[in-house]
Amino acid sequence: MITRLVFLLPLLILTISVSTVFSQQYDSDSVYYTPVAKPKSKLKEKEKLSRSIEYIFNIQTGALVGCNDCDKGKEFTFSVTTVQGVTIGKKLRTGIGIGFDSYQNWQTLPLYGMASWDLIGYKTKNALFVQMNYGWAHSWFVRDGFYSNYSSDPFTSVEGGRMINPQIGYRISYYDLKLSIIAGYKFQRITYKKPGYYNPNCPTCDFTQLSVNEITQDMNRVQLMMSVGWK
Repeated sequence: MITRLVFLLPLLILTISVSTVFSQQYDSDSVYYTPVAKPKSKLKEKEKLSRSIEYIFNIQTGALVGCNDCDKGKEFTFSVTTVQGVTIGKKLRTGIGIGFDSYQNWQTLPLYGMASWDLIGYKTKNALFVQMNYGWAHSWFVRDGFYSNYSSDPFTSVEGGRMINPQIGYRISYYDLKLSIIAGYKFQRITYKKPGYYNPNCPTCDFTQLSVNEITQDMNRVQLMMSVGWK
């Protein structure tokens, strides 16, 4: 009996020693492979920022409906404009636009700033939006025989005026392509000087003296537009 104990005792001690060694190695491995939190990538932060501010471009074309002399009926004239700008966040858009508008006897070249806000939806989805355009327009006179050469007359001139254009529209998104249907109101002011000739001593006689009258004309139009854009 004692002989057996003497023989088994070294085996028991060896087994306990091996178990202890493997246990220590497992513990050391578990510590060695413990995952460490990685710092946030600066590249990902830059990508997130670039997505919040993106370049946009669109072209709008459509009709201006209204009249200056409504006894002659409504006028349907042509309007086209293009805007380049950026989106800021998910809902705000801002940019600079330039266009061409026809008002029967007048034509204008507006340069303006644009700001748009999505009421429902956001930039990567379909959205209902409101937009405000404000700027100044260069103007010139057309389709009048007597005043068609006003630019060569030193006593006459045409000045542009401010342009105000609130809009509401619905934008349909297909990936980066955007299609919008827009309705709005456009106000355009034009100031010009019109020559007149008279004889102060004989009003019924031949015209002998020049007078210059400054006239301000305001155009108010309903605007119906379609827009195609990128992003």
